[in-house]
Amino acid sequence: MKNPQYSLEATFKNQGIEQMLTNLTGVSRKGAVAEASCVTCKGEASSFRDALSKKEYTISGMCQPCQDEVFGVSED
Repeated sequence: MKNPQYSLEATFKNQGIEQMLTNLTGVSRKGAVAEASCVTCKGEASSFRDALSKKEYTISGMCQPCQDEVFGVSED
């Protein structure tokens, strides 16, 4: 069941790109964002460090810990 206070939506991507991402991860990015889950670890994705990390989630579908692992953690 979707949280009524959750309002993130996946960014638009060309259908070919969307299908390639689904094939790579085995999970629909749009579906994962709609359900507040992570395409990488399949865990919950509802808490983000800042607005930029939240925006990245709508682009990639990766939760904060997965973003940190892929991109590193800023020291500032």
